[in-house]
Amino acid sequence: METRNKLWVGLGVVVAASTAFYIGTSVGPGGMDHGAMETAGEGGEGGEGAASAEAIASDAVYLGQLAFIRGHLNVGVDLYRQGEQEASATHMKHPGDELYADLLPAIESRKATGFAEQLEALAVAVTEQRPLAEVEAAYVALQDAITQAENAVTELNAEILGDVILNLVRTAAAEYDIAVGEGGVLENEHEYQDALGFVRVATQLLERLDTLAENNTAVAAIRAQLDLITPIWPSLQAPAKLDADPSVIYGAAGRIEFANVNL
Repeated sequence: METRNKLWVGLGVVVAASTAFYIGTSVGPGGMDHGAMETAGEGGEGGEGAASAEAIASDAVYLGQLAFIRGHLNVGVDLYRQGEQEASATHMKHPGDELYADLLPAIESRKATGFAEQLEALAVAVTEQRPLAEVEAAYVALQDAITQAENAVTELNAEILGDVILNLVRTAAAEYDIAVGEGGVLENEHEYQDALGFVRVATQLLERLDTLAENNTAVAAIRAQLDLITPIWPSLQAPAKLDADPSVIYGAAGRIEFANVNL
């Protein structure tokens, strides 16, 4: 309870801000059933699994889908490094089976080079439990290929990148809500890890945002929110009991949205 209390004190209960993210419902943080939460977090509005048409039309959605792929891969490879090969393999399936297929039309519309072969190579290396060095090499090659796809956005600005960070945090909140059950009991470690991967990628994007934004104060405000929610994930392997309430992450997303206005 001590950790939860510290997080609540640090972020505050930003219910008014976060309820704007609950699409098609008036239920507040912590009150949405898990099925509805997953839909709100992953479908449309630039969230994970956004429609192909959205990714074609919007650079923010396009880059966001690439960021979600990075998030899955981040925790997947990290699990492999820690000897959790089977768990690692589960995180390698989603990018190739779902996200990439839906994103391919947007990649092609920007005349970018796809990375299906690199995705497959990493997935095979992990599922066949090949030596770590081989997995790491496949991961580096895939990261480079994703970077090339990202570079197809030639007019990147702070507003676009701020939207990507916001959607990563919003979706992390939805994934974490699926992970945590009544009384903080862990219900789904995979979703706990997905949420961690998305927050890690959001944090990595801050350095690029800092070079694009005119308002350093706004960037600092976003960084502060990410720094405050990062302790929600004390380790890659989830504890049996989760101390933080999902609404803490939604509250952070609300404050990031406010900061984005001033980028």
